[in-house]
Amino acid sequence: MKIHLLFAFFLCLYILPFEVVAQQNGKITGTVRDDKQTLPSVSVLLYSAKDSVLVTTGMTDGEGKFNLPAVPGAYYVLSTFVGYNKVKTPVFELKGSTYELPAIVLKENTNKLNEVSITASKPVLERKGDKLIFNIEATPSAAGLNGLEVLRKAPGVTIDHNENISLAGKGNVLVTIDGKQTYLSSAEVVSLLKSMPSSEIESIEIINNPGARYDANSTGGIINIKTKKSLAIGFNGNLTLGVGYNKRLQANPGINLNYRRQFFNVFGSYDYNRWPFQENLTIDRVTPGMNSKQLYFSQRNRDTSVFASNNFKIGTDFFLTKNHTIGVLLKGNLNGFDQNGFSRITIGDSFAKPDSILQTPGKNSTDRKNFSYNINYKGILDTAGQEITIDADYSTFNGDNKASFVNRFFLPDGTFFKDGQIYRNFSPSDINIKAIKADYVLPLNKVFKLETGIKVASVKSDNNFVYENDVNGEWIKDNSRSNRFKYDEQVSAAYAILNISTGKFSVQTGLRAERTQSTGNSVTINQLNKRTYTDFFPSLTFSRNFDADNVASVSYSRKINRPNYQNLNPFIFYLDQYTYNEGNPNLKPEYSTNFEATYLWKQKYSVAFAYSHTSDVITQILLQNEAKKSMYQTVLNLASNDVVSLTLNFPVKISKWWNLNNNLVGYHKQIQAPDLNGTDLNSKQFSASLYTQNNFTLNKLFSADASVYASTAQIDGGFKVKSMLTADAGLRYSFPNQNGNLKLGVGDIFHSQRGRVFSTLAGNVYNLEQWGTSTNVRLTFTYRFGKTSVKSERSRQTGLDAEQKRLGGK
Repeated sequence: MKIHLLFAFFLCLYILPFEVVAQQNGKITGTVRDDKQTLPSVSVLLYSAKDSVLVTTGMTDGEGKFNLPAVPGAYYVLSTFVGYNKVKTPVFELKGSTYELPAIVLKENTNKLNEVSITASKPVLERKGDKLIFNIEATPSAAGLNGLEVLRKAPGVTIDHNENISLAGKGNVLVTIDGKQTYLSSAEVVSLLKSMPSSEIESIEIINNPGARYDANSTGGIINIKTKKSLAIGFNGNLTLGVGYNKRLQANPGINLNYRRQFFNVFGSYDYNRWPFQENLTIDRVTPGMNSKQLYFSQRNRDTSVFASNNFKIGTDFFLTKNHTIGVLLKGNLNGFDQNGFSRITIGDSFAKPDSILQTPGKNSTDRKNFSYNINYKGILDTAGQEITIDADYSTFNGDNKASFVNRFFLPDGTFFKDGQIYRNFSPSDINIKAIKADYVLPLNKVFKLETGIKVASVKSDNNFVYENDVNGEWIKDNSRSNRFKYDEQVSAAYAILNISTGKFSVQTGLRAERTQSTGNSVTINQLNKRTYTDFFPSLTFSRNFDADNVASVSYSRKINRPNYQNLNPFIFYLDQYTYNEGNPNLKPEYSTNFEATYLWKQKYSVAFAYSHTSDVITQILLQNEAKKSMYQTVLNLASNDVVSLTLNFPVKISKWWNLNNNLVGYHKQIQAPDLNGTDLNSKQFSASLYTQNNFTLNKLFSADASVYASTAQIDGGFKVKSMLTADAGLRYSFPNQNGNLKLGVGDIFHSQRGRVFSTLAGNVYNLEQWGTSTNVRLTFTYRFGKTSVKSERSRQTGLDAEQKRLGGK
């Protein structure tokens, strides 16, 4: 199979150029300036002169220049920038391969406070190339939320009862921030998103089928969280103050600062987030007992928790020349989690007639510190577009978790019967990550462009899990349940991409190679697992612009998903005497083959058809241990997972003041796993989800939105998730001087955001329901100060884009 794929790849490299070399690539170039200097980060919109339909958008670079791809035809350009009046060019015609516009000169907007400046607003959903973009600023109801809550609103994204993130029915999604991989496990990514206020998020980019440029560790696609950047010589910033209430008080203040001079730029930000919440969990399950007698367990949990986080970022860029920049960046995240929980389990021959009751009060506290250091360089080597970028990264993660539980048995009438297990555990974790990457872009001519890159990343983790029992008032270490686990991994990667672009037709063919070397060492039980493997990941994309209104593309890629570091740790973590988590040191990586065809009409309406086949699927699963009469969660490799999906994006303009944005995803999923827990699993399900948002422009200062997310039943591993419905609403007041706004948001209006799960595996009987304080009210004040035309901090991708995702499992 690999030989065939390699043959197809090189065949494309040699044959396709001859098919398209006769065609020419069209582009429209120009410069935007004011009466003093060129202007970076100006929005440039290209419209068809025939019908005023938006053809494409772009943004000026650091020298105020822009380059827009186009086919021959008549056009005009509209330029917009904060603090300046919009400028529309005369109609012009692109006849050959290039048309250079005269310099576009913007005039500063000198209107006073009693005048209202007209600014273009972004749509809620945009489709650009391989990305679906969800703009947060266009969603007032997102104000005051944290990053995880915002992600729940993103179209096609599902977050289950265990906070696992899936995209269009596919799990193992790679979450990046500003294009940078976090290298965190799924649990730590969730923790990071919870610590990120929505005021720092500009948009969420959804990439269902990423190409060879991206790390191959993304079988479920990529979700990129794009944070806000400060927007020319001088100082500016913004201040955010947010409060909320969900039976308890929430707070999330933050500040963002930027100072730029001719030869350097300094930027920084700080955010604090305090998020108290309450969660409820019910589990009813049946398990075989003595002499095949069934035992009925009915569990009721209530946890009251407080999550607090401090996030900061500081960095600087030095402009050595106009084409060469070097920068340094430091980011930190310090968060703490305190939980008081109580579990009550009735046990008996039936749910109606228990013969004993287990009560387990527990405490859990977690402290996490994550620091990332980055040195980066970007060089533009010539005017043709040849450039090189280099990133060196170092990241540390230190976590410390402490938990204690007291198990006590009572008779059905409430009389104390006996003490069960009384225990506590400590689980410090230290992880160090190093990475270096380099990317090079070489335009060969107007048709061909070559992109190449290399990356080396290494991870070293040390996890020490200490379990102690209370024996007659003295804490004694339980060596049978304690474990120290060390994990070392190195991934070396290289890729090459050939872009072939003509007036109406483009091809991107790429190949990525990755070599993985890993060692997992369970020190306590003297168990060593070593692995070395090399894989090739081809990708191919065909795109065709039929005209300004019709664009189609077809893409293919192969991906890998490596196990999370903590999922490989065989330790057992008890939640109570009959519920625990267990790692799996024998997990194998999963591989997926992905196809997608998309069609875009009028830059607004899109349809995407996709197919994905994944083998050795890494899946969290709930099973029952008959010997211990316990339910436990672990991670296994299932045989295969096939997903066929159809995604529709269709905005509707109902009136001048009412816009409706819709995203509909329908998919069929089949999961197969022979001999799973003694039975064969062959589960099939058609599922659908709808995200619809109403945006209302009430007047020049007030706007509002109301959104609904609904999903039908879905399958995941050995269980099924029942349907879900949630609704949000928001109101925004913009100050007349455009320097700030006030947002009021209400989340989960009908308190319907509940996870309801039951088993699809024969002999594994349970029903689970989970809900919390998701209904909330939030008020957020945002104020912008300083110069509003300050050039943004430079966007960059560090080398830590793949490893932090896997720091530890749930």
